[in-house]
Amino acid sequence: MTVAIAILPIAFAFLAGWTAKVTGILKPEHWAGIELLSFRVLIPAILINSIANADLSSDRIGSLAGALVCMVFIAGLLGLSVRLILPVEKLSAASLSTMFQTTTRWNAFISLSAAELLGGPEVLLLIAVGMSVLIPLINVGNILVLAWLCGQATGPRRVLKTVLTNPLVIGCAIGLSINAAPFDLPVPISETLDIIGRAALGIGLLVVGAGISWQRLRRVTAPVMIGAILRPFAIPLVFLGLASLFALSPTETLAGILVAAVPAASNGYVVARTMGGDTELYADILVFQTLFSIAAIPIYASFVT
Repeated sequence: MTVAIAILPIAFAFLAGWTAKVTGILKPEHWAGIELLSFRVLIPAILINSIANADLSSDRIGSLAGALVCMVFIAGLLGLSVRLILPVEKLSAASLSTMFQTTTRWNAFISLSAAELLGGPEVLLLIAVGMSVLIPLINVGNILVLAWLCGQATGPRRVLKTVLTNPLVIGCAIGLSINAAPFDLPVPISETLDIIGRAALGIGLLVVGAGISWQRLRRVTAPVMIGAILRPFAIPLVFLGLASLFALSPTETLAGILVAAVPAASNGYVVARTMGGDTELYADILVFQTLFSIAAIPIYASFVT
């Protein structure tokens, strides 16, 4: 019940975005501007602030970070391997990029909420470590895959240009540069970035909700079900295996489960919209992942608590 309560506001935010769209409170042209604002300003702000203030020392990162990185790498391979099951007629390149995004991205805000309820401050700290390691890796990796699958050209120069000029990659680079600098980010600047970045979560959820079509959800397709099952059910199994391999403690394992079993991050929807991914598939998968996570998190958490 506590996990359901933590996830319920996400579902309500989806509903609010959908309501705003179907009632005409916001017109389609307005949503396009909101998506662009989120992609170019809000998400980069939260990336800069979270990475700049993260503790990236090797003794802090440790084995948990290694297990999480391996998990994301395997998750990406699983997402792309759906092509072996579904031909291009049923899963376009844009849809395959969405499968990759919804398998590798994770909603850190739900993880932190669940950690506070299920594990306490120590698990919260470990998830913060996971954020500092995975945020740059996942964002750069997803931009690369989207540039490769959805770009108008597939040459290395075109892909490199797309990656280097992407606001998310630039945000990660700025955050890492500040983190490595011999000074801390000034408090007024950090607080400004925090204020701007906090808007990314709410707006991202509203945008995803606006992309939901109940008619599509009633016609569940194979890509939707595969994407919905991979994230909350298959990826945690992968992490449990890695936890044993890396000899993680029960607390570290719980933190990893709370990273693996939550739905994908809503900001991937905005990235897909901007870079040519399949946004309809992203929205549909995210709805089902959110519902499935309510069951998956307590199940897997019971294995290590």
